[in-house]
Amino acid sequence: MAIPTITFPEFPLLTSFLGDLLHKVPFEIPTLLHPPLVHFAIALPIIIVILEVFNVFAKLTSTPENPKGKTVSALSLFMIVILFFVALGAYATGVTDGTNAWDTLSAEAQSEVKAHKLLGAYVVLSAFILLVFKFLSLIGTKSKVFFLLLTIAFAGLSLNQGKEGGELVFKDGVNIEKVADITSDLEDAKDELSEAEEAQSTLSDSSESLVKEKKELNEKVTQLNLEKTALTEEKAKLEESIEKLKSDSSKELEEIEAKAKIAIDEAKVNAKSMIETMKEKATETLNKAKDMANDAKESLSEELTPAPVAEDIKVEEPTTEEVVVEGNATKAE
Repeated sequence: MAIPTITFPEFPLLTSFLGDLLHKVPFEIPTLLHPPLVHFAIALPIIIVILEVFNVFAKLTSTPENPKGKTVSALSLFMIVILFFVALGAYATGVTDGTNAWDTLSAEAQSEVKAHKLLGAYVVLSAFILLVFKFLSLIGTKSKVFFLLLTIAFAGLSLNQGKEGGELVFKDGVNIEKVADITSDLEDAKDELSEAEEAQSTLSDSSESLVKEKKELNEKVTQLNLEKTALTEEKAKLEESIEKLKSDSSKELEEIEAKAKIAIDEAKVNAKSMIETMKEKATETLNKAKDMANDAKESLSEELTPAPVAEDIKVEEPTTEEVVVEGNATKAE
């Protein structure tokens, strides 16, 4: 026969109180401690039910002269006190294990963990109520029967809680060491992912900076290429101008040389003509001088005939070179 599923309403005050109580624990609750505590939380209620059954029958046969059941009742009280602390510890360790395994669970498993946590809070509350009623059962025999029924109900609640916990373990993998390792690996992976995201952010910033610098460099290269093209065009124009100047200068030099040659030839011809003219004039002048000298000689000869014969007058004839020199001097004047 399957144990029916028990659904409890939300009890924020209880869960909030237990949560605050867990936050005040002065030490870190270890993981994977929930399973061994749960075994005691399930077994102790059954033992308490057995003890209370013996206690009820003992009280029924008890007389003032021969009281019975005190030892069983004291043992039951001791077990209930232990049960309360075990239930509280099982709740605390269950919260710790559930939190560690939370990220590895499916949405359905997470919903079941929430329900299991709520039922665990009710188990803790029921254990406290059971402890209170145990003290009340010590007063009279009627309350002992009621307490037995309450103990049976609590045992059923514990069994149902154990059933749901077992399903979480074997069906969803909650509170298994391998799952804890996976959870630890998941936390490490989250840390590594966070570091990778930070590194990616840094690389992204660096990449943006590099892209910006690359863009600026490309713009500079484009500008330099434009300047290079302009300089190449200017160089080509200058070379063309230089070639043109060389060509023009060569033509002008040729023209100047030709003109100079013509001028020199003309000067030579003119000089030769002038020299010939001057020679003719010098020869003519020399001939005239000779004629004049001869005439003068004849005149003197006639006039001086009675007188002693004088020595012949010797007239020096100018040379051709002297005539040329005198002609040049006259031309220069």
